[in-house]
Amino acid sequence: MAQALVDAATEILKSKGLTSMRGPYNPSINDDCGILTEGCDRPTYVSMPWNPAYYASLARSAGLETVRTLYAWEVPLQRETPERVNRIVNRIKRRDKVTVRPINMKNIEKEMEIIHRLYNQCLDRNWGFYPIALEDLLHAADDLKAIANPELILFVCMDGREVGFSLALPNVNEVFHASRGRKGIFRFLEMALRLQVQKIKTDRLCVLGVEPAYRDKGLSALLFFESFRVAKASYEVSEVSWVEANNVEILEGAELMGGHRSRTYELFEKPLA
Repeated sequence: MAQALVDAATEILKSKGLTSMRGPYNPSINDDCGILTEGCDRPTYVSMPWNPAYYASLARSAGLETVRTLYAWEVPLQRETPERVNRIVNRIKRRDKVTVRPINMKNIEKEMEIIHRLYNQCLDRNWGFYPIALEDLLHAADDLKAIANPELILFVCMDGREVGFSLALPNVNEVFHASRGRKGIFRFLEMALRLQVQKIKTDRLCVLGVEPAYRDKGLSALLFFESFRVAKASYEVSEVSWVEANNVEILEGAELMGGHRSRTYELFEKPLA
């Protein structure tokens, strides 16, 4: 069945003049992507895919090969921040007169315009980068307001403007997983109730980026620190995901904060020529 599906997709892509097949993307690298190859034994975090462990072998048997490896790291929040990290962060703040502020949900359209600018500037060096449209971000604003904790969406500011941002979300998958025993409308009702009363214990740091002109000022480290500091007041564990296996800066930062690799995802590719 998997081979037949890949063969059919191959013919469609060839007919359109494409030379390679890559994925899975849902529908782009800005959304759910990759096959989970390590850590399939428990539910994933919000907006991260889950699949049975055998999916990777199906992809390989159909002629696809790994083209990128992505990691998720879990960072325990209820522990003291290493003194070395505190010193670095304080030095950055004093040296560059940096400020960090949370998103203003009362002015969400303007804030999403800032995120749009920063996202496309900050993440363009990522492998497979695909610019995100402002229309798509504005469309997502309603969903964001439904689940977001505004304190977890941060802007770092220098020279009178926002030059970087981080976005973390409460792990609402906890609620969805707890409600899975219900069927139909009753499941949706239970999920709605749980979102109001259930204490969510984890969050996910989804995106973190700094403008190219400001990348040598330690602002990524500052955003990393502030995201965990704020999350610590409400959550027990933060997942950093996804992170490319060659993104040494973020992986070392997660390890320095006491984190460990908890899941691995892989993107696959097949030449069509």
